[in-house]
Amino acid sequence: MEVKCPQCSSRFNLPDAAARPGAKLRCAVCKTVFSLPGGDAPAQAPASKQKRKEAPAEPLPELGRKRGGRRKLWLVLLLLLLLCGAGAGGYYYYFFLNTETPPSEADIAKKVELLTMRNVRQYNVLNEKVGKVFVIEGKVVNEFPEPKELIALEGAIYDKDKKPLAVKKQLAGTQLSLFQLQVLSEKEMEAFLNNKVEILTNNTNVPPGGEVPFMILFYDPPDDVAEFGVKIVDVKNVEGK
Repeated sequence: MEVKCPQCSSRFNLPDAAARPGAKLRCAVCKTVFSLPGGDAPAQAPASKQKRKEAPAEPLPELGRKRGGRRKLWLVLLLLLLLCGAGAGGYYYYFFLNTETPPSEADIAKKVELLTMRNVRQYNVLNEKVGKVFVIEGKVVNEFPEPKELIALEGAIYDKDKKPLAVKKQLAGTQLSLFQLQVLSEKEMEAFLNNKVEILTNNTNVPPGGEVPFMILFYDPPDDVAEFGVKIVDVKNVEGK
C-alpha cells in the first residue's frame, strides 16, 4: 500500500499486513507521527513504547522516482545511437548477417548476369609487416538498365591441380594504393577494404554503365599458388527504383 505523509508529502510503501485503518506511522523523512484513515487514532503512546511498536515505513526507492527517469533517458539515447548506426550501415550489415537460404548457382548467375568485370589483374606485393600479399583487383560495370548496389565478389586461389587453397568474399567499393599495400598491417588493410563509408559511397545506387572498384587480398599465401579466380556472387536492387 502506498502512504503519503500529510506533513512533508513524502511517499512510502507500507506492507499490506500493516495497513490497518487507524494504524499510526512515523514519517522516515520529517518524523511526523500520523494515522492511516479509516479509524480513530489511539492516544499517542510514550516515545519509548512508540519506538518499540512502530517501525517507520520504508520510503519508496529514489531509483524508482528520480534515477529511473535518468536511466530511461540514457536507454532512449543509446537506442537512438544504435538506430543511427544501423541506418548508416544497414545495407552493409545485411550483406554479412543475412541468414536466408543461400541461392543456387543458377539463381546467382541470373541475378548478376548483366554485371561484368573490367581491368581484372593479379599481382604480388611485399609487405613489411605481413610478407607477401596476393592481390586481385579490377572494376565491376553495371550493365543493367536500372541502378544496383552492394555488389559482392568472391576470389579464390588454386594449386596446380585446381584445388582451392583459399576463398574470400568481399564487397566492392574500395581499393588500396601500392604504398598502403606495402606498409599497412593486415588488420589495417582489412579495415580499409571493409570501410562502411567508402562502401556506401561507391557501392550504392550504381547507375547503368557505372563502375565500382574492387580488391581482394590474400595474406602470406602458400607457395604452390598456380592460378586465381574471381566472380560476382551478389548484388542488391536499389529500393524504390
